[in-house]
Amino acid sequence: MNLRLLSLAFAPFAFGTSAFAFVGLIVPMSASLHIGVPLVGQLQTAFALACGIGGPILARVLSRFDRKRLLLTVMLMLLVMNVASALAPTFSSLLAVRVIGGFIAALTLPLASGITVSIVSEPQRPAALAVVLSGYTLAFLLGMPIATLLGEAYGWRASFWFAGAITVLSLVAISIGTPARIATAAAAGADFKSALRGDNRRLVLITLIGFCATFSTVSFVAPVITAFTGLEGAAIGGIQIATGIGSLLGLPAGAKLATLSARRALLILLSITALTQTAFTLGMLYDLGSIAVPALLLVMALGSAALFAMSPVIQAQLAKTAGSSTTLAFAINGSMLYFGQGLGASIGGGVYAGVALAWVGAAGACVAIFGTLVASGLHSEIASQLGQKRLADREGRLASLAAD
Repeated sequence: MNLRLLSLAFAPFAFGTSAFAFVGLIVPMSASLHIGVPLVGQLQTAFALACGIGGPILARVLSRFDRKRLLLTVMLMLLVMNVASALAPTFSSLLAVRVIGGFIAALTLPLASGITVSIVSEPQRPAALAVVLSGYTLAFLLGMPIATLLGEAYGWRASFWFAGAITVLSLVAISIGTPARIATAAAAGADFKSALRGDNRRLVLITLIGFCATFSTVSFVAPVITAFTGLEGAAIGGIQIATGIGSLLGLPAGAKLATLSARRALLILLSITALTQTAFTLGMLYDLGSIAVPALLLVMALGSAALFAMSPVIQAQLAKTAGSSTTLAFAINGSMLYFGQGLGASIGGGVYAGVALAWVGAAGACVAIFGTLVASGLHSEIASQLGQKRLADREGRLASLAAD
C-alpha cells in the first residue's frame, strides 16, 4: 500500500468526521439549545453552503501555493472550527463557527484529490482516488458512529472534541507522509472554462444531484432510524455503521465502474439511489416488525455504496478532461458535493416540517430520478486509461511498421 496515499486519506477522514459528527445527535442538541429538530439539521445546510462557496474561490486564489502546506493550513483551521464548535454557547454562535469553518475547510477534498493525481500515473488515478477518498468513508464507518456514542454518553459537545482529535491525527499523518513541494499543474493556466469543458458541467451537476438525494434522509438520520426501527439513543450509532460499510465498499466499486461509460455507470448508481430512498419512506410508513433492523442496515449500506461509487467515476473523468485546471475542477465538483448536502438537508427539513418525516425518502427518490435524466445525456466514455494507452501504443507500432 502506498503510504503517501494513506497519509492523504486522513484529510477526508478528518473533514468528514468534522462535518457530520453531530448528525446523530440533533434531537439532544435541539433540547439543549431550545430549538426545533429541523432547525438543528440546518447546521449541515449552512456548513455545506459555506463549503460550496469557499471551495472554488480559494482554489483559484491560492492555486500557486504549495499543496502540502496549504492542506496543513486548512486542517489547522478545521481543528479551530471543531474546538470553537465544542465551546459555542448558543445556536447562533455555533452556526457562525460552522459557516466560517466550512468556507475554509472546503479545500480539503480538492487539495487531497489534486495531490493524489499529481503523484500517480494516469492509469492509476481511479484506484488512487478511491484509496484517498476512503478516508471520507471512514468518517461514516467510524467517525460518525463514535461521535454519536460519545455525544450520547457525555453530551453533544463531546462529538466536536472527538472530531478535533481526529483532525490532530490527520495533521500528524499528513506532515509525515505526504510529499512536499507539490504545486498545481500549470497554475497560471487554470480557469473555469477549462475545468468545465466537455461533459464536466453535466458530471458536476450529477454530483450535486446524488448528494442532494441522499442527504434528504442522511441529514435527519437519527429520527429516520427511530421511525424505521424504533431504536433510540446509543443504538443509533450502531446502525450508522452500515453507512460506513457501504461507503467503504462503494469506492472500489466505483473504481471498477470507471472502466464503463459515464452514462452506464452513473445511471446504475442513480437508480440504486432512487430505490434506496424509496425504501426509506416505505420502511417509515409500514411496520416491518422483526426485519426492520436488517432491512434498514441493507438500505443504508446500498445507498451509501451508490453515492460513494460515483466519486472515482466522476473525478477520474474530470482529471482527464480538465488538464491544467484539474484542482479547480475538483473544487467545483466539491462545491456541488457540498451544495448537494445543503440542498438535501433543506429539502428534507422542509418535507419533515411541512409534511411528515416519513416522506423525506420519497423526496430524495424524486431528486435521484431527475439525476438519471441528466446522466442519460452524457456523451463522454470513461474507459480504462491503461487500455486506451496500450491501444494507442499498439496503433503507433503498427503505423511505424507500415512506414518501414
